[in-house]
Amino acid sequence: MVNKCKLSVVIASYNSEKTIRACLESLENQTSRECFEIIVVDSSTDNTPAIIKEKFPQIRLYHFSERKFPGDARNIGISKARGEIIAIIDADCMVGENWLAGVLRAHQVSHLVIGGAIANANPQSYVGWAFYFCKFSQWLPDGPGKWLAEMATANISYKREVFEKFGNFIEGTYSSDTEICWRLGNIGLLTRFVPDIVIYHPNIDHLGRFLKHQFERGCAFAKVRAASQKFSKMKKFVYLMFSFFIPLKIFITVCLRIFRNNIYLWPFLKAAPIVFIGLIFWSLGEFNGYIKDFNN
Repeated sequence: MVNKCKLSVVIASYNSEKTIRACLESLENQTSRECFEIIVVDSSTDNTPAIIKEKFPQIRLYHFSERKFPGDARNIGISKARGEIIAIIDADCMVGENWLAGVLRAHQVSHLVIGGAIANANPQSYVGWAFYFCKFSQWLPDGPGKWLAEMATANISYKREVFEKFGNFIEGTYSSDTEICWRLGNIGLLTRFVPDIVIYHPNIDHLGRFLKHQFERGCAFAKVRAASQKFSKMKKFVYLMFSFFIPLKIFITVCLRIFRNNIYLWPFLKAAPIVFIGLIFWSLGEFNGYIKDFNN
């Protein structure tokens, strides 16, 4: 890549040998001819770095032997990026062919943070649909443009000044993407959702792995929320007591989103029981997170 580019794509990777090829090929197959660079920060123990070096030698790869949490890896990528705009996607995502053009067009205005839609890349699996609805129902394709308080790092881009003025992702934990949204939201900086900027996310389609993921992320979310919002012991206790109402609350919210956007209705109805079970495991994870954090 040349030294000057408009946009840097930063990808945090961990054991991504099954998905990284499709991810990088989708980035290389863009209709836009604008200069951009791809940075992969990898801490895999599988063949991911070998695949990148062999098939994508032009990509800037930074490999680490010790495991990097997503926020840690993204911060390294941001520090190496040369673009005026820093876009972040996941190593298991594939972008649409007009993704780059959409991101650059969206950043022609003054918005500092732009988010895009997340589509389901493996719609043949009910468990995959359940994972998708639990995690990505806020960012459905074909929805309206709007301002959002939260946006997943599967499809988000920032003007460089965001990190220069307000700091990077927190490190050493999951849910760093949620924390930076909260931090920016506290100063009135919301994300502009542009549904034409689309990525395709393959979702966990094994029930056991899905439920384990929900529990672990729920636990991390609770710890990050308690720390970033400086919960008192009393507030932690209140959240502990009400954490078992989380599945019903989120399930109703997801239902309303699906019906309001009039998309994916039939897949949602078929996957609804698994969605609810997944939300139960999330709430158990939150409960566990508040318990572990109670005396901090």
